Amino acid sequence: MKILRKSILAFLTLLVLAASAFASGGRVTLLSLNDIHGHIYPEDGEGGLAKAATVIEAVRGENPGNTFLFEIGDVNEGPLFFYFHGHAEMRGLSLLGTDGGTLGNHEFDLGEDVLFETVSRARFPIVVSNLRYRDGRPAPFPTHGIKKTADGLTLGFFGLVTPELGAMTSGRGDFRAGQDLPSEAERMVNLLRREGCDAIVLLSHCGLDVDRMIARSVAGISAILGGHSHTLMEREEFVEGPGGWVTVIGQAGSYARYLGRMDLVLSEGMADREGTSWRAIPLGKDIPEDPRVALLIEPFRERLKEKLDIPLAPQPEDFDARRETLRTGEAPLGNFLADAFRWKAGADVAFIAGGSIRGDRIYPAGSATYATLTNMMPFGGSLWKGSLSGSDLLLVLETSASGYALGEENYDAAMRVPTGGFLQVSGMRFSIDPGRQPLLIDNNGIVRTRGSRLVKAEVRQPDGSWAPVDPKRIYTVATTDWTAGGGDKHYILKKNGSAFSSMEQMYLEAAADYIRFLKEMGGKAEGRITILR
Repeated sequence: MKILRKSILAFLTLLVLAASAFASGGRVTLLSLNDIHGHIYPEDGEGGLAKAATVIEAVRGENPGNTFLFEIGDVNEGPLFFYFHGHAEMRGLSLLGTDGGTLGNHEFDLGEDVLFETVSRARFPIVVSNLRYRDGRPAPFPTHGIKKTADGLTLGFFGLVTPELGAMTSGRGDFRAGQDLPSEAERMVNLLRREGCDAIVLLSHCGLDVDRMIARSVAGISAILGGHSHTLMEREEFVEGPGGWVTVIGQAGSYARYLGRMDLVLSEGMADREGTSWRAIPLGKDIPEDPRVALLIEPFRERLKEKLDIPLAPQPEDFDARRETLRTGEAPLGNFLADAFRWKAGADVAFIAGGSIRGDRIYPAGSATYATLTNMMPFGGSLWKGSLSGSDLLLVLETSASGYALGEENYDAAMRVPTGGFLQVSGMRFSIDPGRQPLLIDNNGIVRTRGSRLVKAEVRQPDGSWAPVDPKRIYTVATTDWTAGGGDKHYILKKNGSAFSSMEQMYLEAAADYIRFLKEMGGKAEGRITILR
């Protein structure tokens, strides 16, 4: 009985101490930037790291010593990354006083050497716990970090990269992302608890739906700061997990247009529903740039201009490069680029993944330059040519159709082709019915259920007429190195990898050659892709 009474007293003492600690200092402010994708400068007077610095400094002044800034992956992409290997982006984030970050899939785009070079430039820890080498060795990155608040709290954080890493970047090398995210998260929660953390924050480059799944599956995570899905959350979202544990989630859009702010109030380590809040702060035209940050990252922009501002030809019409345009139907820009590949390779057909075309904006009419092309196609990959049987070509189009999703369906991302795998095409046309069964394929490229969305597919003949794809005929095909290698779960292309070879030319340069040949950069919708309703 004495032992029992002592145990009860000890337990009650711990409860009193915990309650008093949270009562006096159970609030922390978490700031976040996710999916910057190289957009560190203002565009049309909005966004960028120098504007973020101004807001960050003001928020830190409100709650000094209890405010922390995190980046949530995909910092790098595009011309800055291609030419300067993360120097500009990491300099900017370091100047902001970033407390920690994690890796996104695009940090791997240029291969392992550039990945390590980029990370070495960060003056803050970049953590990821579910990344390993192919042979099982842990990746050479810390799995977690710990910070102390001015009010005496111990804040632990860890990072997770998308399990789709292998399907989303050809630069991953020997790295592999762990697939069992709840187990990884639970492992890290237990580790950080042993380290005495009062609050645990997950930096998740996995997408909002996956973040919700983790929160439902794992107790012990106070907050999830998310990225990867480019979701602009206007308010906090609470998710209840095992034993009634409450986790709060926030994600702040993309391209450094917003700064996420989470005021996290803790109740026994959980997010308190009454006191915790989230908002995405617009980095609009009314926000002044921090002059020091602007000054120290500006030289990279000037050097980049010297390389990219070379006029190529007129661009008579606007080009729509928004995600929803390129990943849900025919896009004139997609037509133009696929035409460029087919022309350069002399192929029967060509295609480019919608996710390989970037910017998420409308490029206005004017003059096409290398800067335009580099922003549209930032990955620096090469043009590949190969051959496919008609039957395999039909399977490629069926795979593309699995990436079509508008949100009204029950879209299980883990068993579907990423939306970026939806193809823009040249030399062929096809129709899909999104009401039919989509191809289901897991993250290891194994088909679980065959799709039936592809209704019709035709190839243009030399005389300009159209004929159905002949399953027995061999067609020559041009595409990017990424898609030819089976990126975005294009498993048929991966299976036929030996039938493709590099043309030893960047596909950006192939597009530039085509522009010079045509003496303009123009495209239009021609009924190449039909979505049946």
